[in-house]
Amino acid sequence: MSIEREVTDLPKSTAANNRMKENRTIKDWVLATRPWSFPASSMSVVTSAAMMVWVAVSQGLHFDWINAVLSLIAMVFFQTGGNLASDYHDYVSGVDKPGEESVQILTSGRFTKREVAIFSACAFAAACAIGLVICFRSSISILVIGAVGLLLAVFYYFLKYHALGDLCIFLEYAILPMIGTSIVTIGRIWWPVLLLAVVVGPVTVAILHANNARDIPSDRASGIKTFAMVIGLKASRWYYHGCVLCPYVLIILGIIAGFFPWTALLSFLALPRAIGIVKDVNKLMSSELPFSMIDVRTASLQLLFSLLLAGGFALGAIFGF
Repeated sequence: MSIEREVTDLPKSTAANNRMKENRTIKDWVLATRPWSFPASSMSVVTSAAMMVWVAVSQGLHFDWINAVLSLIAMVFFQTGGNLASDYHDYVSGVDKPGEESVQILTSGRFTKREVAIFSACAFAAACAIGLVICFRSSISILVIGAVGLLLAVFYYFLKYHALGDLCIFLEYAILPMIGTSIVTIGRIWWPVLLLAVVVGPVTVAILHANNARDIPSDRASGIKTFAMVIGLKASRWYYHGCVLCPYVLIILGIIAGFFPWTALLSFLALPRAIGIVKDVNKLMSSELPFSMIDVRTASLQLLFSLLLAGGFALGAIFGF
């Protein structure tokens, strides 16, 4: 840590920091994990599990509900560890500065670096423990998927700093968990799940990209290079548009190809909200923080869109579409 960073952190007295720690509640620990972002990981499991239910019913395969639930829990723990690890590295590297709302868990003195590091390690450990149970119940190939996912999560900060964050998130919260969910629920990879990953994954990537587009000025000052910085703010707007709108086109193509039931059109009920966010992004382009709160709203969109899509698969399974 630089001397300048240490001096910046000094205004809050040790006594004040201690009082903040003493007044911490369970809510503070929960908020430290950024729970609003959990749809980024959990919805990949929910949608792919719903798809596998439809596949299992239509093809007479066995669906393992226990593995599906365990996978969902593991992914939440996995993202918790990733979120905390990212906050830790952003803080110690000087990317996050005091006064930034998104990083108050460290800059406010409410939590120490050591506490965040331990919290992150515990979350990763819980995810790995559940993963071993899933592996025992299904296939050893899950170990490979889990190991790659863990490496991506642990070194996400490095990849993000070198403009590879969007690709990392797409692999970590779309491709890998959806392939894994297919294996542990029906016993094999149903390859059309990759199309589902391309449907759900871009909306997840949009959450990250909106955050990075908002932080372009501060990230540039910190000396890192995100993908949003590489393509610029104007291109980031169109990139965001594609991430949240193109999935609807892919759903239609999936239905035509027979990979999705026609009831997947239920997801189009989220389209008005997606269009609304896109319009707001355009309006906010001239403001000082053009993507302010768009990341949170995109996570909300991801939750709605994914639940509706999962509901479409469920209806297809129930009624045999």
